[in-house]
Amino acid sequence: MPEITRVVLFKHGVGYFERRGRVQGDQEIELGFKAGQMNDVLKSLITLDLSGGTFGALSYDAEEPGEKRLEELNIDIPQGRAFTAFLDGLKGARLEVEHSGRLVQGHIVGTETWERLHDGAKTTSHQLVLLAAEGRLLRLPLDEISGARLLDGAVRRDLDRLLQAHFAGLHRDRKLLRIQCRGEGERQVQLGYVVEAPVWKTSYRVVLPAGGQRPLLQGWAIVDNTTEDDWHDISLSLVSGLPISFVHDLYSARYRQRPVVEVEREAAVAPPVVEGAMLLDEMAEAEEMDEEMEYTLAEGGAPLPSRMRRARGAPPPAPPAELARQSVRVETRTEQVGDLFAYNITTPVSIDAGHSAMVPILQESPAMERVAIYNPEVREKNPLSAFRLENDTGLTLEGGPVTVFEGDQYVGEAMLETMRRQEKRITPYSVELAVTVQREEVSERQDFHRAVKRGRYIHRLYRLLQHTRYQFHSRLERPLACYLDHRFSYAVRENTPEPEEVTENFWRFKVELEPRASTGFTVTEVSEESESIEIPGIARRTIRDLVDGRLISRSARKALEQVAELAEQMEKLRQELAELERREKKIVVDQKRLRENLRGLGSSSEEQRLRSRYVKKLEQQEEQLEQLRGQAAELRQRLEQMQERLEQMVEELTLD
Repeated sequence: MPEITRVVLFKHGVGYFERRGRVQGDQEIELGFKAGQMNDVLKSLITLDLSGGTFGALSYDAEEPGEKRLEELNIDIPQGRAFTAFLDGLKGARLEVEHSGRLVQGHIVGTETWERLHDGAKTTSHQLVLLAAEGRLLRLPLDEISGARLLDGAVRRDLDRLLQAHFAGLHRDRKLLRIQCRGEGERQVQLGYVVEAPVWKTSYRVVLPAGGQRPLLQGWAIVDNTTEDDWHDISLSLVSGLPISFVHDLYSARYRQRPVVEVEREAAVAPPVVEGAMLLDEMAEAEEMDEEMEYTLAEGGAPLPSRMRRARGAPPPAPPAELARQSVRVETRTEQVGDLFAYNITTPVSIDAGHSAMVPILQESPAMERVAIYNPEVREKNPLSAFRLENDTGLTLEGGPVTVFEGDQYVGEAMLETMRRQEKRITPYSVELAVTVQREEVSERQDFHRAVKRGRYIHRLYRLLQHTRYQFHSRLERPLACYLDHRFSYAVRENTPEPEEVTENFWRFKVELEPRASTGFTVTEVSEESESIEIPGIARRTIRDLVDGRLISRSARKALEQVAELAEQMEKLRQELAELERREKKIVVDQKRLRENLRGLGSSSEEQRLRSRYVKKLEQQEEQLEQLRGQAAELRQRLEQMQERLEQMVEELTLD
């Protein structure tokens, strides 16, 4: 079987495995896989004959359970007495046996047991009964039969399938893939396939610059061999990136539902009448494919990692940086493939099946400095000790845990996010207890500084200043560059230095802390707020405020005063109209009372006089109502005209 010669492991949970070997003539190659790997193998298998040969059929074990295959066979091997019980179950089959140096052929009749007494002792013997030529029945002791051969090819095939099914039951999760190689002479073949594989991991060591030492960044890859094969001197590549990969079921057998057509079974006693053909509805051919696709989105670098690990106990002292650099030999060739980045290990790698290994992949001296970073949302009282790394290594650095040393002393641990080339990142590894921080927030509202008109409203704008004062107290004997992450609420700054970096939520400022001193830093954010004034209802005092604040021009003042005067006139007309409507309502109520009184009067002379008086009053009120309604209609018309004029004045108004 071709051996594994090359392995490429990806960060999204698959691996490419390449096998090479030699074949002779027409030869069959068998490869064993787990059942869960068969979909990936069938989807990705590549076969190459490097010496001019070809490949024939590719066959593999079906997914059908072994119990199901056993049910389809007509023979079985009982538990215990395998030979006698098996032969007894093959009654009628043709058999050739070797008995006493001669070959005997016949049909199996069965087996029987004989018990005899010899010298007072009971002996038991098993005999095979055969129907030989010319109808002769033969009894052959089984212990005298040295060999037997089934003469029926169908029975032999069933027996072979039976034994294979039993053997497959011993390895339920193992499936065989058989590849037919065709050609002449000895040839070299290459097979490649992609299957699920553990994600390779990275682990880093960082030695901070101290005492003139160069910084050191050392990277290790952790690789797991979970296959059933030992990896002997293989070519190993580790690829970062996020190529799309998914699982698609090619291994399971698929069936389509077909219509069932039954034959008419009734006997016809007269010529049948044939009906016209009925068209069957067309079967739907759309088939749903269950695809499981996992996308991993690469997250952008956060200003601070969300997880920090504390050191538990004092670890053993680390070797000096130069000794660490000399003690590890990194033999890695890097390669950029589209959006992917590959670490190709240039020396052969050997990992036994079921084992893991750490492989050095990186040893560089990148641009690195010891800094601190303060984010009050992470820790309010102290900044965090960190290193600021610029990835000038020319490599893509995969994310992973980092153990940090300063000189030969262990100082903390961190998580390094994935870094592309030339990317800069601040990575905290411990709390800087020698520096404390105080923070104070103060709001300041300034006077109105301008006015704008939008539709029917004038908006008076004022500035709201948010001052955040930071006070750093350092007890260190050396200066320290501290990066301040300030979450901004507004996009405008005032009297504040430019930030070193801007993230999605933070301004990152650089603050130089002097030894044993206090350093202040203030961030001022500016927002513009407003108060709204409805123009049609503007008061003359509000106009004076706008003029006194120099928020509007003289022409705007005159126009606003005309608007205010017109609004006052309209208000007077509304009051007059309301008074007319009140008087009209009072008359209508009084008329209702008079009409009710009229319905109750009789025919007496006194009641006739009273009736005349009520009628006369109703006539007078009708005249008054007519006058009031005419006056109200005139007022409404005037108000409508004045409203149109007011809307036109508001629309034409400008504040400049």
